[in-house]
Amino acid sequence: MIKRILVGLAGTPYTPSAIRRGVELAQAHGAELTGVTVVDTTKLDIVGPVPIGAKEAADELREHRHRVAAEHVEQFISQFEQACHEANVSHQVFREEGDAFRLMLSYCRYHDLTVFGLRSVFEYFFEDVDSGQLLCRLICGGVRPILAEATEYRPVQRVLVAYSGSIESAKTLKQFVQLRVWPEATLRIVGFGGRPEDDARRLEEAAHYCHLHGFRSETEY
Repeated sequence: MIKRILVGLAGTPYTPSAIRRGVELAQAHGAELTGVTVVDTTKLDIVGPVPIGAKEAADELREHRHRVAAEHVEQFISQFEQACHEANVSHQVFREEGDAFRLMLSYCRYHDLTVFGLRSVFEYFFEDVDSGQLLCRLICGGVRPILAEATEYRPVQRVLVAYSGSIESAKTLKQFVQLRVWPEATLRIVGFGGRPEDDARRLEEAAHYCHLHGFRSETEY
């Protein structure tokens, strides 16, 4: 059951797709949406080495970066709120400052699903960083499930499940099935990591489990 969905308004070209997906799922499941922006002001203040006599220019650059970041934050919040209002979805918005990883880790504790853009940073176009780093850190920190959206929104009709038969792999499959994010989707369960005869047995059991929960499934090994 999904009742609270967290949407990271991370300020990338992927964010509109994440907003649309969050709203779609909230409508389908009668869930509440939480939109969060995070601005790390300490990073915005980093403008590199400042030559002698250039302090005023550096201060102006910092002010410019803060102003532009604030404008982008409000832009994405406006998109999020408009989409929620049009879909009649209950929602709330939080404007945060500080470390994005620490803050999102805290928010994820009390949400059933977290939706981000596939490349998610909260730098609002100023930092040249690995934009997938935050998602990797959240996953390693135990945050799940996370739905990572591409730039182009697509309806979900088929879902690929990589299944090894391990406890963690089984937990992931069970969580997806029990949440029923897309109950009409067909699951394609692909086995890996074992002998063909073992994979065949595991896949048969996994497919039967999915069938009991009302899912259509295919298997491959």
